[in-house]
Amino acid sequence: MRTDKIFPENWKEIIQEKKVIFYNTSVGSLLKGRQKQIEKMRWVFGIFQQHPEIVLWWRPHPLELSTIESMAPDLAQEYVAMRRQYKEKNIGVLDESTDLNRAIAVSDAYYGDWSSVVYLYQAIKKPILYENYKIRSTEEALFLPAEICIREQDIWFLQLNSNKLVKVNKATWEVEDIISIPVEQTFKHRMYNYHIVDAGNKLLLLLEKSKNIYVYDIAAQSIQIHSLDTEKIKFHSEIVIKRDRKLLLFPYKDNRIWECDYNSGSVIKKACLDDRFIKAAKCHEIIDKDVYMVDSGSNRIYKYNLADNSFIIIKVGDENCKYWGIKKSDQYFVLPHTDKKAITLWNEGTGESTELTDFPKNYECMMESAYLDMFEDKGAVYIFPLYANMILKIDIKSRAITQEFGNTFFDAVYDCNAEKISDAMYLCAKREDDNIYAYALYKKCWQIFHIDSKKVQESPVFKIKSAEHKKVLETLIDSETDNEEGFCEGEASAICTLNNYIRDVSSNLKQRYNNQLYKNSIGANIYKFITDET
Repeated sequence: MRTDKIFPENWKEIIQEKKVIFYNTSVGSLLKGRQKQIEKMRWVFGIFQQHPEIVLWWRPHPLELSTIESMAPDLAQEYVAMRRQYKEKNIGVLDESTDLNRAIAVSDAYYGDWSSVVYLYQAIKKPILYENYKIRSTEEALFLPAEICIREQDIWFLQLNSNKLVKVNKATWEVEDIISIPVEQTFKHRMYNYHIVDAGNKLLLLLEKSKNIYVYDIAAQSIQIHSLDTEKIKFHSEIVIKRDRKLLLFPYKDNRIWECDYNSGSVIKKACLDDRFIKAAKCHEIIDKDVYMVDSGSNRIYKYNLADNSFIIIKVGDENCKYWGIKKSDQYFVLPHTDKKAITLWNEGTGESTELTDFPKNYECMMESAYLDMFEDKGAVYIFPLYANMILKIDIKSRAITQEFGNTFFDAVYDCNAEKISDAMYLCAKREDDNIYAYALYKKCWQIFHIDSKKVQESPVFKIKSAEHKKVLETLIDSETDNEEGFCEGEASAICTLNNYIRDVSSNLKQRYNNQLYKNSIGANIYKFITDET
């Protein structure tokens, strides 16, 4: 390839030892986005001009210009001018050839439209970011606690849609450490399905659809990886119970209960709850040896005995009822509905069930996603909201639904048909003694609810103060992981950005070249061959 002059000499001077991002634009995106797509391309070129440490290799589709001239003549003049300016300003390489393989081999990462080219990048394990012509700005990065564990002087949490474990000092509300969970993708959408299990001097970390359980040694500040028997299971349980140095993983879109040894990763089946798949909702109840859980798509309650692995199925209310979770207070179980404003009180002993529908006057919620968690205290159940605008109290004796902690009323209205809905109210909540710790996204702070006094204590605004913390949370590409699917620009407005991608390709891929998996990839070997001067 070197003797055939795989690329002109001046291109090699432009590239030198820099990383190269292949920019692929298509006819379809121009015809769809039209003026907005041209503005987006100008914006992209401007971004790369701010990053001289990396080279943009732009390869327009060979038919791009002729198609625009024939099908969108109103755009042709502006498009030609933009292309000319790209050359004159030496923004990067303009590849007008028909040789696609060369661009794929030389480049380190992909940016642009979805096309068949993406499959080739996936095959050679190079990073991918899909372009979105609507995105030309980014939001500030936030701490987004998805699951918390309260230990002595610290709060530990898993960052939403991330592989980050964060340590917060309860006294100062300052972040003391951010740990990247190895192997896991740095950004991946998850269904609020995270778990931190307190195991004494260790934390057990579980992420949705992961093939591993992670054991974080707090004193040693190290992580051990225990791979699950992946032929049987990927982690996807909303209910996890620690018992006898084992973890019980309850089914979500499955029907089996698995027992996992978190020291070895070995998995055995403990029970099969039904002949149908169920979604055991995260909010469950444990009474003595019995675990009560609801199938969030039905009116079924599953009562599982931890001692002998037996279970029974109880149907409560009408066949059309769909319950979100279950919590017991006094003689009644509280069952909020997912598809309507209703809460059922069910007495297991008598079989009696009563449906409460008289909610506070200003109560608003988004069906299916109204609730976050429930906590019982002295004959009442407190329901913390996910997408609802107040904390509810269910008084069992009076059978009344009222607003609790009235000074925390949220001015929010939810409309599932609207283009944009308000943010979630709380992302996580955990009880410790007589206090409930919760992260209030609507105020971007921690709140401590004192159940007895009904007082609410708030932290200062919980924001990213350290530049290094900001960089870690915004990382897209981790040198220890491979992202097979790629990211969509704007998928997370503060993380999936072109600037973050450029930074990560430039910095994190330096380590990636030392990774044996990457060393063995076709693209890495071709790139090394054609840039080797010896």
